[in-house]
Amino acid sequence: MSKKHTPEKDLSTSETIPIQHENLDDKVCLRIRDMIARGTLTPGQRIIQEELAAQLAISRTPLISALKRLTQEGLLEWVPRRGIYVRSLDPEELVHLYELRERLEPLAAELAAVRIGADEARAMRIQWRGMADIADTPASHALFIDHDRRFHWRLAELAGNPYLRAALAPVNMMASLYLQGNPRPWDDTIPDHLSIIDALECGDAAACGEAMRRHIMKSLDALRREADEYRNTTNR
Repeated sequence: MSKKHTPEKDLSTSETIPIQHENLDDKVCLRIRDMIARGTLTPGQRIIQEELAAQLAISRTPLISALKRLTQEGLLEWVPRRGIYVRSLDPEELVHLYELRERLEPLAAELAAVRIGADEARAMRIQWRGMADIADTPASHALFIDHDRRFHWRLAELAGNPYLRAALAPVNMMASLYLQGNPRPWDDTIPDHLSIIDALECGDAAACGEAMRRHIMKSLDALRREADEYRNTTNR
């Protein structure tokens, strides 16, 4: 009995284009997230699609796809008949954000402590010790924000849990955006980071999680005070 011939699939450009397009959408999302995190796009700012498309050297199709995705993530707000805006959060919403961080970040730190390499932990220590010796200027503050953002994102990566990383990604992004890194002075947070790194270098998961919890709780307490003042002001 002869074998029935099955025609080979035609791997034409019609099949490969969606993959390329999806990759472009991902790259556009990453670029816009980075612009938000760095403060190039600020809370409350309206997104002018034509200008942003020209700046990124792309057509409006992948841009609109990326904007829709970032709206679903909560980074942007699509207002009917008005346009797309970088989302703004009030102090009470920021408290909710940090309440979530206070639960998720210690878990990421605990998991990272048993996976980080000695060389990487040592490099983190050198970096954060160096930040303690730098004056707080606009330029150096931008550097601090970038270090802080990368530090927390790296621990989420090292945790090795894709679901935890996916949950933390928009949370840490919003923290970077709306608080420019932290609601406390940067020199107040550097000892916190060094305590976390101490535990990372020792591979002590419990100590690392506790150090991270204290770090987030200090910021959460500061935000709660701001939220109380905000409520008192708006209720007058």
